[in-house]
Amino acid sequence: MTSLLLKHKSSLPKFHEWFTEYDGGAAKTDVMLWAKKSRNRIVHDSDLDLNSSCHVTWIRDWYTQLEAKATFPPRMSVSEIIKAIRNSQGLPPFGTITIKRRWVDKALNSWEVLDAAAASYMHLSDLLRVGHSAAGVGLCTLEESYTDCVDTTLPEISGNLSCMHFAQAELASHFSVPDGAILDSTQEEYEIDCEQAKASHERYEPPEFPDGDAIERVPGLMAIACKVMEKDGVHGTFAFCFKGESLLTIQAMQFDSQRTKILSFENLGNLVESARADSVIVIGEMWMGLPTEIEKKLGKFFIPARDRLDRVEGLSVYALARDGRHAELMCFVERGSNGETRCSEPIEVDFTGAMNTMIPVQRKWKDMESRGL
Repeated sequence: MTSLLLKHKSSLPKFHEWFTEYDGGAAKTDVMLWAKKSRNRIVHDSDLDLNSSCHVTWIRDWYTQLEAKATFPPRMSVSEIIKAIRNSQGLPPFGTITIKRRWVDKALNSWEVLDAAAASYMHLSDLLRVGHSAAGVGLCTLEESYTDCVDTTLPEISGNLSCMHFAQAELASHFSVPDGAILDSTQEEYEIDCEQAKASHERYEPPEFPDGDAIERVPGLMAIACKVMEKDGVHGTFAFCFKGESLLTIQAMQFDSQRTKILSFENLGNLVESARADSVIVIGEMWMGLPTEIEKKLGKFFIPARDRLDRVEGLSVYALARDGRHAELMCFVERGSNGETRCSEPIEVDFTGAMNTMIPVQRKWKDMESRGL
């Protein structure tokens, strides 16, 4: 692509301005240097020199995660790998295990091949978008792509396309250690339907969707969540990923146990990296419980709120930014004798309770920092 641009540079408006910026920035990154050399190697010499490995991750709880690298035959399926691991000796008696196949080119050991290809696409898509903008062309005139997530609008993207992120999820599988049960996918892409959104707006009559970054949007999203809760008597769990003030993606999260809840937020961490998000908002129902005197003294809950007899139902909206800023609002949910639902006035609370769910996101940001992302 860059060779083609250079060939036609004389006919491209302001070419030296936008191509020089790319050539001195993105083109010099490890992944783009690898992409250029790999293209030349494949065309003129040989194929990629691929190594296949398998990452096995054991998750005990929010805080405890151990990883190991295992070697299996390249053509061995993930289900066959799971069977082999379950039949092995020395497995812990609890927790969940994630198996993820990983393909790496020896010339770029720090990147999984699909991740590297996705990052290359992101940089080249941005280059084309900037070039079109310089030429005053707002819409690409080529025929529509056969892929749903790629169209002729050349949108500004900060990370991988959603289809790339979900394709990566197909390389992983999870199972529960105690019973060996395979845990289904815990993520679902939420697509916005304009007609459905219009009907929903008429039904709920919510306040205007707030502006600003993730931290600034917490009060506005709490107001909307209360409207939904009082109208329907239930509220799903959703995560909103942002880059600055731009909303990147909305993720519907589904879990029926503590194990799948942890996996859901592990997947959210993967989405944060894939989209290059720098802040996250989570909205959902929650259980709350008052600590006993001993728990107050030790500063630790021994019984989770969901298992306490004195638990109280609540609605929470909390946000965390990569720079450490955070905010959380919660309200109590009251149920009337006739089935009506009422939300109390939202109050600011300490972020400690929600922090557990954000540990996978924080871990991912730390890993991204070490890789220069």
